[in-house]
Amino acid sequence: MTGSPARAYLRRQLEAHLDQLGYSQVRSSRAGTPVAEIARVSPVRGRLAYGQTVLHADLEEPRCHERLLFFSQRRTRHRSSILFFIGVSEEDQQELEALLEHLSIRNAVRGGHVHVVTIPLPSALPRPASAPDAPVRARRVAGRMLKNA
Repeated sequence: MTGSPARAYLRRQLEAHLDQLGYSQVRSSRAGTPVAEIARVSPVRGRLAYGQTVLHADLEEPRCHERLLFFSQRRTRHRSSILFFIGVSEEDQQELEALLEHLSIRNAVRGGHVHVVTIPLPSALPRPASAPDAPVRARRVAGRMLKNA
Protein backbone atom coordinates (compact mmCIF):
# COMPACT_ATOMS: atom_id res chain seq x y z
CA MET A 1 0.00 0.00 0.00
CA THR A 2 2.98 2.30 -0.07
CA GLY A 3 5.13 3.67 -2.82
CA SER A 4 3.06 6.19 -4.75
CA PRO A 5 3.70 9.92 -4.48
CA ALA A 6 0.01 10.55 -3.77
CA ARG A 7 0.02 8.13 -0.81
CA ALA A 8 3.23 9.64 0.55
CA TYR A 9 1.73 13.12 0.32
CA LEU A 10 -1.52 12.01 2.03
CA ARG A 11 0.47 10.32 4.77
CA ARG A 12 2.62 13.41 5.44
CA GLN A 13 -0.48 15.60 5.61
CA LEU A 14 -2.30 13.17 7.91
CA GLU A 15 0.74 12.99 10.19
CA ALA A 16 0.86 16.80 10.26
CA HIS A 17 -2.84 16.87 11.17
CA LEU A 18 -2.25 14.48 14.07
CA ASP A 19 0.76 16.55 15.18
CA GLN A 20 -1.45 19.65 15.27
CA LEU A 21 -3.91 17.77 17.47
CA GLY A 22 -1.06 17.05 19.92
CA TYR A 23 -0.44 13.38 19.20
CA SER A 24 3.11 12.09 19.33
CA GLN A 25 4.61 9.15 17.52
CA VAL A 26 4.54 5.74 19.17
CA ARG A 27 5.91 2.38 18.19
CA SER A 28 3.34 -0.35 18.27
CA SER A 29 3.89 -3.97 17.48
CA ARG A 30 1.51 -6.76 18.21
CA ALA A 31 2.16 -10.22 16.88
CA GLY A 32 -0.45 -11.60 14.54
CA THR A 33 -2.34 -8.36 13.91
CA PRO A 34 -2.08 -5.80 11.11
CA VAL A 35 0.26 -2.93 11.84
CA ALA A 36 -1.25 0.54 11.68
CA GLU A 37 0.10 2.81 8.98
CA ILE A 38 0.22 5.60 11.56
CA ALA A 39 0.04 5.05 15.32
CA ARG A 40 0.06 8.00 17.68
CA VAL A 41 -0.65 8.65 21.35
CA SER A 42 -1.80 11.73 23.20
CA PRO A 43 0.89 12.57 25.78
CA VAL A 44 -1.66 14.34 27.98
CA ARG A 45 -4.43 11.75 28.16
CA GLY A 46 -2.55 8.70 26.92
CA ARG A 47 -5.23 8.10 24.29
CA LEU A 48 -4.21 6.05 21.27
CA ALA A 49 -5.03 7.03 17.68
CA TYR A 50 -4.55 5.16 14.43
CA GLY A 51 -4.20 6.64 10.95
CA GLN A 52 -4.69 5.18 7.50
CA THR A 53 -4.46 6.71 4.02
CA VAL A 54 -6.88 5.68 1.29
CA LEU A 55 -6.40 6.27 -2.42
CA HIS A 56 -9.05 5.98 -5.12
CA ALA A 57 -7.69 2.57 -6.19
CA ASP A 58 -7.98 1.30 -2.60
CA LEU A 59 -11.72 1.94 -2.40
CA GLU A 60 -12.53 -1.28 -4.27
CA GLU A 61 -9.84 -3.52 -2.77
CA PRO A 62 -11.03 -6.09 -0.21
CA ARG A 63 -7.70 -5.76 1.64
CA CYS A 64 -8.39 -2.06 2.24
CA HIS A 65 -11.92 -2.87 3.44
CA GLU A 66 -10.50 -5.41 5.91
CA ARG A 67 -7.99 -2.88 7.28
CA LEU A 68 -10.67 -0.21 7.67
CA LEU A 69 -12.91 -2.66 9.52
CA PHE A 70 -10.07 -3.94 11.69
CA PHE A 71 -8.85 -0.53 12.87
CA SER A 72 -12.35 0.91 13.27
CA GLN A 73 -13.27 -1.96 15.60
CA ARG A 74 -10.14 -1.82 17.79
CA ARG A 75 -10.79 -1.21 21.48
CA THR A 76 -8.67 -0.43 24.52
CA ARG A 77 -8.37 -2.79 27.47
CA HIS A 78 -11.24 -0.94 29.08
CA ARG A 79 -13.38 -1.43 25.93
CA SER A 80 -13.39 2.21 24.85
CA SER A 81 -12.98 3.09 21.19
CA ILE A 82 -9.59 4.02 19.74
CA LEU A 83 -9.64 7.10 17.52
CA PHE A 84 -9.18 6.27 13.86
CA PHE A 85 -8.23 8.95 11.31
CA ILE A 86 -8.54 8.25 7.59
CA GLY A 87 -6.67 10.54 5.18
CA VAL A 88 -8.31 10.83 1.77
CA SER A 89 -8.17 13.27 -1.15
CA GLU A 90 -11.03 15.71 -1.70
CA GLU A 91 -12.08 13.91 -4.89
CA ASP A 92 -12.54 10.58 -3.10
CA GLN A 93 -14.22 11.77 0.10
CA GLN A 94 -17.80 11.04 -0.99
CA GLU A 95 -16.90 7.54 -2.17
CA LEU A 96 -15.08 6.83 1.10
CA GLU A 97 -18.05 8.06 3.15
CA ALA A 98 -20.35 5.76 1.13
CA LEU A 99 -17.94 2.85 1.65
CA LEU A 100 -17.81 3.46 5.42
CA GLU A 101 -21.61 3.39 5.57
CA HIS A 102 -21.72 0.24 3.42
CA LEU A 103 -19.23 -1.49 5.74
CA SER A 104 -21.29 -0.31 8.77
CA ILE A 105 -18.31 1.58 10.12
CA ARG A 106 -20.16 4.89 10.21
CA ASN A 107 -23.88 5.13 10.71
CA ALA A 108 -26.33 6.80 13.09
CA VAL A 109 -25.38 4.53 16.01
CA ARG A 110 -21.62 4.12 15.82
CA GLY A 111 -18.55 5.41 14.10
CA GLY A 112 -18.07 8.66 16.01
CA HIS A 113 -14.47 7.69 16.71
CA VAL A 114 -13.73 7.39 12.96
CA HIS A 115 -12.66 10.72 11.48
CA VAL A 116 -12.24 11.35 7.76
CA VAL A 117 -9.54 13.95 7.11
CA THR A 118 -9.98 15.48 3.67
CA ILE A 119 -6.68 16.52 2.11
CA PRO A 120 -6.47 18.59 -1.08
CA LEU A 121 -3.93 17.09 -3.46
CA PRO A 122 -1.55 19.51 -5.18
CA SER A 123 -2.01 19.89 -8.93
CA ALA A 124 1.30 18.21 -9.72
CA LEU A 125 2.80 15.59 -7.46
CA PRO A 126 6.49 14.82 -7.97
CA ARG A 127 6.95 11.66 -9.99
CA PRO A 128 9.63 9.11 -9.14
CA ALA A 129 12.70 9.47 -11.30
CA SER A 130 12.62 6.95 -14.11
CA ALA A 131 15.89 5.52 -15.26
CA PRO A 132 16.05 4.90 -19.02
CA ASP A 133 18.51 2.05 -18.51
CA ALA A 134 16.42 0.24 -15.88
CA PRO A 135 15.90 -2.93 -18.02
CA VAL A 136 19.64 -3.06 -18.75
CA ARG A 137 20.43 -2.73 -15.04
CA ALA A 138 17.91 -5.45 -14.19
CA ARG A 139 19.56 -7.83 -16.67
CA ARG A 140 22.99 -7.09 -15.16
CA VAL A 141 21.76 -7.80 -11.65
CA ALA A 142 20.02 -10.98 -12.78
CA GLY A 143 23.22 -12.07 -14.58
CA ARG A 144 25.25 -11.54 -11.40
CA MET A 145 22.74 -13.54 -9.40
CA LEU A 146 23.01 -16.43 -11.85
CA LYS A 147 26.83 -16.36 -11.69
CA ASN A 148 26.79 -16.42 -7.87
CA ALA A 149 24.32 -19.31 -7.68
